[in-house]
Amino acid sequence: MNQPLLPVTVISGFVGAGKTALVDQILSNRTGPRVAAIVTDLAAVHLDIDNAAPASQVELPNGCLCAQAGEDLLEQLAELASANRFDAVIIEAAAVDEPMNLVESIIEDEKLAALVRVDTAVTVIDAAGFLRDYASADALSERGIAAHEEDDRTIVEVLIEQVEFCDVFVINKADLVSADDLAHLQAILAALNPRAAQIVSTYGNAPFEEVLGTARFDYDATSNAAGWLALLHDPSSHENESGGRDVGHVVYRARRPFHPERMWALLHEEWKGVLRGKGFFWLATRNEIGGSLSQAGGACRPAPAGTWWAAQDRSEWPEGDDELLEEIAADWYGDANDFTIGDRRQELVLIGVDIDPAQWRAKFDACLLTDDEYALGAEGWRALSDPFPAWDLEDDDHDHDHGHDHHHHHDHDDDGHHHHHH
Repeated sequence: MNQPLLPVTVISGFVGAGKTALVDQILSNRTGPRVAAIVTDLAAVHLDIDNAAPASQVELPNGCLCAQAGEDLLEQLAELASANRFDAVIIEAAAVDEPMNLVESIIEDEKLAALVRVDTAVTVIDAAGFLRDYASADALSERGIAAHEEDDRTIVEVLIEQVEFCDVFVINKADLVSADDLAHLQAILAALNPRAAQIVSTYGNAPFEEVLGTARFDYDATSNAAGWLALLHDPSSHENESGGRDVGHVVYRARRPFHPERMWALLHEEWKGVLRGKGFFWLATRNEIGGSLSQAGGACRPAPAGTWWAAQDRSEWPEGDDELLEEIAADWYGDANDFTIGDRRQELVLIGVDIDPAQWRAKFDACLLTDDEYALGAEGWRALSDPFPAWDLEDDDHDHDHGHDHHHHHDHDDDGHHHHHH
C-alpha cells in the first residue's frame, strides 16, 4: 500500500531569530506528532536526554528524532521518510540559506518526489533585531557568516529572500519589543509578504498545527508571494498609496526612457524609508536590454533582465504560447506594428515607511529624458553618458522574458551592486 507523502516543514531565519528554540518546542511536545528534525547544530538543541555521547542523531522518548545535517541532506531526508514512522519532518536551514534554493532542491529530487511533499515554509523573525539588521549595510563576510569565499551577499539580501519566500512568519522574541513596535513590524512584514500567516511568539513557542502539516505551501503561490509582485500585478495598486508612519507603497510607470546618468545618481542617493524596491527600467542608451532593479534596505543592484520583445524581430517571438503573447500584447504601447516603444517601460514599485508617493514620482520623472533629449531618437540616445556597468546577458541565468513570475529571484546574481549609506 502506498504511504502518504511525508510533510516537510522548512524553517529559515537569520542569526539569533530563534529557529533552534522553535525546533526545541516542537520536539519536546508531549501529545502531538512524531517529528524528525534535521538541524544545523545538534549540540545547540536543548534535548532532554541523558547520554552525553556525541552522536549524529538522537532518539527522544516521545518518538521524535533529531539529526545533525550531514553532507547529503536530500539522502538524509529520504532515509527518514523511508522509515515510515514519522508524522512530519522539519529541516532547519542555516542562517544564511535562502529557503527557495533548499525547497527547489527537495522538489526537483526524483527519489524524494515519491516520499515527501513540502508542506510549509516557515521564517522565524527576531522581533527585536529584524529592523536593525535590515537597516545594516553589512555584507555577510563582514559579520563572518558568509557561506563561502565568493559569497558577496549583504545581510539584507538574505533577510528579504527569507521574508518573501515563506508561508508562515513566526515572529519570535515578541516580549522584547513594545506593542507599538510589534504592530509596526507586523505591518512591514505584511507589506513585504501579504500572503504569509503571522504567528507571534516568545521563546520559540508556536502552536505546532501552525507550522506542521498546514498544507500552506504551494510552489507557485509561495514563490510569487512577495508584496512588490502583487502590487505590480494589481492595476488599482496606485489608488491606495499612503504616507505617514504607515507602511505604504508607490507604483511608478512610464513609457519614456531614463537618462542613465540621472538614474544612476538617483540609485546612489539614500532611499530614506524604502524597505523594498523592485521592477524593470528602460535606459535610453540600452534600447535592446531591459534593466531589472532589486533594492532592499541599503543594498541596491541594477542588473539586466533580458531583451525587450520590441528589440527582437517578431519571428523570434515564441510561437504557440498564447499566454505569453497575451502578456506581450498587454505590455505593448500603441500600434502592434510599431516597435519604437513596444514593451519598453519603467515599471517600479517601492514599499516603505513614511514614503511620499508624489515626491518619489517626481524623483523618477526627473530621470526621464526631457522632450529635447527624447527628440534625438534612439540613435541619438546612444551618445548619452552612461555610468552603469556593462550588461552581459550571456553569463546571466535569465531566459528572455519579462513575465514577473519567471525567475524574478535570480536577478541579484550579478556583481554590479552598490550600497546606500544610511
